[in-house]
Amino acid sequence: MGLPTEPSMALQAGFIGLSLCMAVFVAWWTQRRRLVAGWVFVTGGLSIAGVLSSFDPPRLPLLLFPGLIALTVLAWRSDWHLKSIRLIVGFQAFRILVELLIHQAVVEGVAPPQFTWTGLNWDVATGVLALLLIPVARRLPVWALHVFNLVGWGLLLNVMTVAVLSMPTPFQQIQPDNVWVGFFPFTWLPLILVMAAWLGHVVLLKKLRVPSR
Repeated sequence: MGLPTEPSMALQAGFIGLSLCMAVFVAWWTQRRRLVAGWVFVTGGLSIAGVLSSFDPPRLPLLLFPGLIALTVLAWRSDWHLKSIRLIVGFQAFRILVELLIHQAVVEGVAPPQFTWTGLNWDVATGVLALLLIPVARRLPVWALHVFNLVGWGLLLNVMTVAVLSMPTPFQQIQPDNVWVGFFPFTWLPLILVMAAWLGHVVLLKKLRVPSR
């Protein structure tokens, strides 16, 4: 099973560029340069080799979900929460660019329509809200930051659920098929961009548990 249509070079370049930029940022932020570089090379290599394009059974979730668990544990045991609250909140604004790329993928027919804001994915709201909150993040009460974090996390979990339920498996509930994330460079959407957003939520949650934020 291949992509529904041939993606444009601009779309592919956009996903590669944004994914690598976010990987570099996360490596700088966490000081886990070798770990991040290894993840980028392994996931990219498996994707280019066609390993992740099989959905019988789907192999991509076998990397994504253990990766999210490991990332959560690592972030919770580290001191990354000591970074600026503005940085942590504003970090999520990158999701605006992600959603613009996804929307273009839908327009080109590469991604199924449920993946953009005209379908079942409203994650762009998190990016817009993060951008608006940057100037006032330090003055917001803790409860308001918790609300922002829960809303963003919920929207992220929503699109992850849509993605899984759209995969051509016996558990598929949503059409058309979600196969595009099995092909390079679109595998980096879940394996780098989604994981980066997840990391931001974990770090913010941990920071909000520290009284002197």
